[in-house]
Amino acid sequence: MLTSDGLPGATSVSNLFIDHYMKEANDAQIKVYLYLLRNASVGATFDIGDIAEEFNHTEKDVIRALKYWEKEGLLLLQYDLSGEICGISFSASEKEDGKMRETSAREDAKVSPKLSIIPDEATRKVEPTKPDAPAKPSYGADDLRAFKEEGRTEELIAVTESYIGRTISPSDLRSLLYIHRELSFSFEMIDLLLQYCVSKNKKSFNYIESIAVSWYEQGITTPKQAKNGISRFDKNILDVMAALGKNGNPTIKETEFINRWFGTYGFSKEMILAACERTVMKTDTDRFPYAEGILSKWKQQGFTTIEQVTKAEEAFRSARKNPTPRLSSEKKAAGGFHKFGKSGYDFAALQKFINEN
Repeated sequence: MLTSDGLPGATSVSNLFIDHYMKEANDAQIKVYLYLLRNASVGATFDIGDIAEEFNHTEKDVIRALKYWEKEGLLLLQYDLSGEICGISFSASEKEDGKMRETSAREDAKVSPKLSIIPDEATRKVEPTKPDAPAKPSYGADDLRAFKEEGRTEELIAVTESYIGRTISPSDLRSLLYIHRELSFSFEMIDLLLQYCVSKNKKSFNYIESIAVSWYEQGITTPKQAKNGISRFDKNILDVMAALGKNGNPTIKETEFINRWFGTYGFSKEMILAACERTVMKTDTDRFPYAEGILSKWKQQGFTTIEQVTKAEEAFRSARKNPTPRLSSEKKAAGGFHKFGKSGYDFAALQKFINEN
């Protein structure tokens, strides 16, 4: 027999969770969910590291638990452009006749508590340029019918189905209508949104809608803004930033450098990171121009693999240790590595090259 005279500061846990969800979840998943409930009851703000430290789990364990509950329909995770979790909403689910019927996550958000994840330092500096996204209305059959009769909706539906690989449901159509009508996304913006989500192997409309809301609240309203934002948070770009010792989000100029290395120069990530490693060993400042100089020189030399670079550098070091008699101008022109320069990477020359180009 359990009795209670009233528990001060108690956290309410639904019987649905205890009866139908708790028995299938593991220890970490249960702890994380209960911790979220407890913090939601007081509107707490925290980060994933707090949960990991609280229960002696890794952050990956916590993220796996959050994604488990999202899959079960009890949470809706919100992501920023870099793919990091930036918000959590509770989503109610009901069991009737042994079958799951999930209610709209956004409708639940009107009455369910919402948690905020503390953003990193770079995110804190970015002030939102728009207010919170409008609530999702309860669209009826007439709304959906009118939407489907709009000029390009049929085309949008076909494109959406090709991206997600299945026929969209009425619930999916409501999400598209919400994104188009309430968030004011053009069909071009929705197309870009779908491409972005599918590129991350995310085809759930809960995820798609959460990204759309995130873009709206960041003031991203045009395809150009979206493309710039996506490229700035591309994993390759973030990896290059880290290799150059940069912890913050890339600036537009830094993004242009990195896009040129991947796109115009056509270098592999391995080659770019190798140039970054050499840059960090040589200078503490102006690392992007310095790396640009290295990569542009490799491009001129026709290097496409690390092996070619290593062989050329070994030949250069060997030549410095064992100088050979002066060659004629004709032989110099024919020589392979003499084009690489006698003194390695000349920063002044590299900076001049950048300024001229």
